[in-house]
Amino acid sequence: MKKLRYGAFELFSILLALVVSIPLYVIIINTFKTHQQIATKPLAFPDFSVGFGNIVSAFEKMDIVRSYGVTFLIGAITLFFAVSLSALAAYAVARVKHPLFNAMYWVFLSGILIPVQSALIPIVFLLKDLHLHNNLIGISLVYMAVLSPFCIFTYSGFMRSLPFELEESAYIDGSSPFRTFFQIIFPLLKPVTATLIIMQFIYIWNDLLLPLVILNSKDYPTISINLYKFFAGRGMGDYSLLFGGISLTLLPILVIFVSFQRYFVKGLSAGAVKG
Repeated sequence: MKKLRYGAFELFSILLALVVSIPLYVIIINTFKTHQQIATKPLAFPDFSVGFGNIVSAFEKMDIVRSYGVTFLIGAITLFFAVSLSALAAYAVARVKHPLFNAMYWVFLSGILIPVQSALIPIVFLLKDLHLHNNLIGISLVYMAVLSPFCIFTYSGFMRSLPFELEESAYIDGSSPFRTFFQIIFPLLKPVTATLIIMQFIYIWNDLLLPLVILNSKDYPTISINLYKFFAGRGMGDYSLLFGGISLTLLPILVIFVSFQRYFVKGLSAGAVKG
């Protein structure tokens, strides 16, 4: 009976994986087809007569390198400060036994429930008043505000599973709270940190709304805006170029995810096996 349950679970997992993989399959096979082949037989396997021509053409027409650079820069600035500051905030709310810090935890948590779309107008006016509209620092600050609540929630949940004896031993040896955090606690957060970096970078990479509202696409063409403009300008008339552009957009994020997949899985399960 137990083997039957395991077999049913594995079968369900395989079927779910196949369903989830359908969009990726469609993108990959259509990248190597002509426009006519995509329009008539979108699900058929390609004959590879096109080769990498669609990808090369999209690369030449999309100014993709500049878009990579802008998006990576926004992601690097956002994640560096969001992760480091969120870890410090989570350390305070998870380890300091005080009503104020308990209340702050719920304040941070409420940020997850507030959709950024509901605050777009005041955000834009605030950025203009601070001269940060159409500015990489400005959009990075907005991303930090959007992503930090989830980071704090994840970090605090993991830190609560760590034994207090780690810090008590450090305090006995004369270590300050900041030194204890950076030398003892933070190294233990590597799996969670890797998971958060991957998840939040994917969000920044795929986001269209904030760059469209906050940035001028001519000055700072993020990867999502570039693909949007490419689709509106050329992709609607040539599916082969569109799928070539989508492949270029997906390639870096797939490489990053595959390279750090083991850290991602380890981070997701770390909180469940600690303590």
